[in-house]
Amino acid sequence: MNIYLKCLFLIGVLVNSSFALAELVAVDDEKLMEISGQSGITINAKVVLGADSDFIYTNTSGKSKADASAAETSYLIVNGIEGELEILGLKLDLISDLNNSGKSAFQWTMPKKIIATNLKTSGIYASTSKEVASGTTSTFLTSVNMNGTLLLPAKTTLSVFVAN
Repeated sequence: MNIYLKCLFLIGVLVNSSFALAELVAVDDEKLMEISGQSGITINAKVVLGADSDFIYTNTSGKSKADASAAETSYLIVNGIEGELEILGLKLDLISDLNNSGKSAFQWTMPKKIIATNLKTSGIYASTSKEVASGTTSTFLTSVNMNGTLLLPAKTTLSVFVAN
């Protein structure tokens, strides 16, 4: 019986594979002109952060980390961040001739909406060390507790290009 099922499966594959073939047809320029598209990419993303995640941004006053002294180094610390953050409709594109200027640009279109679900932090700090410490090394700036949808103005764009 097992051999019978294998033969039946093989016959099914062979018969159906003849129907799966497709013909390649050349497309002329007129047909290609009818096709429209969009450049760039659109990103929809959702980030889920576990309890007590931290984010640390290091500022080295424009120097590499190895060359910056302790006095030239500062930190922005988002301490104890958790929850969900969903971004819908973020667009990134390269523009070859921004507003007929002859300059190329990277264009970032803000997302249509940002959805926060129980997104919260225990605090956001400016600090002279990588750790949140009491005293003069860390300054509490604010904390965040968001639960809802942030709608942004339609098609707000930021264009970055080389000036010289």
